[in-house]
Amino acid sequence: MLKTLFGFLLLTGFMTSCDKSYKYVETIEDRSVLGGITIKEKEEKNIKAKDDSTAYLEAFRSFCISLKVNKDMIQSMGSTFSTPLSFKLFNNKGEDITNSTLFANRRKLEKEIQEQIFSLENSMQSSNVNNKEEDLENFKKTMKIDSVKVRALEKFFRKRKDEFSSTNVIWYEPKSAPKYTNMNGLYCYFQTENGIPGNLRFRLQYYSDDWLFFSKVQFAIDDKAFDYVPNSTETDSGDGGFIWEWFDESVSESDKDLINALANAKSAKMKLIGRQYHDIKKVSQDQINSIKRTIELYEAMGGN
Repeated sequence: MLKTLFGFLLLTGFMTSCDKSYKYVETIEDRSVLGGITIKEKEEKNIKAKDDSTAYLEAFRSFCISLKVNKDMIQSMGSTFSTPLSFKLFNNKGEDITNSTLFANRRKLEKEIQEQIFSLENSMQSSNVNNKEEDLENFKKTMKIDSVKVRALEKFFRKRKDEFSSTNVIWYEPKSAPKYTNMNGLYCYFQTENGIPGNLRFRLQYYSDDWLFFSKVQFAIDDKAFDYVPNSTETDSGDGGFIWEWFDESVSESDKDLINALANAKSAKMKLIGRQYHDIKKVSQDQINSIKRTIELYEAMGGN
């Protein structure tokens, strides 16, 4: 598919004298294997063009190609882990000229480029390796499910079905976890999709009468130290002047040691580090037990 598109780009590209340098930067929504979402910028690409207008059209063409590849992957595989959101074009002075580059027939030329790119056939459709249903069935056959353990653990969880999901998404959250954000809490939870567990998540809620604006959490677990830096934290306020801050993120491979340590801890505490102050809180035995049960249920249902 990429070969076809790049061949098209060469055939239809602007054959001009390229004496100026530009930088093309694409912003994407990156979804991890476990379901976490991060907005980030891809590595910049160089564009050579005679003027800003020509450079803009080349940048727009590159973005359309990314959209087309993404669309074809969704049609063929049912999903994609990287979704193009927008792009920027910088001149050789580092100035963003994406929206300031105006020229005659800009909208008309953009439409023509879109029609040319999106009229190309989906070469991924015939690929045998992209049979999602076959992959799903193979995964189910190799999953190791401990039905006895699942039944024993399910009583500690509340199940919430996503009524808008066409793939039967069900969330498993510990009954001991706070139902609302305006409570302190530390726990893990996950979802199943068509019966297959995934998207294991880690959530911390901080409720107090003064702001911390924490951006890092240090854990002391059985005399071992761990650092956790969330990608982002959210904030809100209410309840007569009280505040709450929280993060809710997908568990990555790099978090494995921390989560396992919490699940098997004899004692643990955490230090929430804010802009100017910090707050130290004990991780309760109920929170430790809850994390342990969540990991055990996730694994008993076939999760890794």
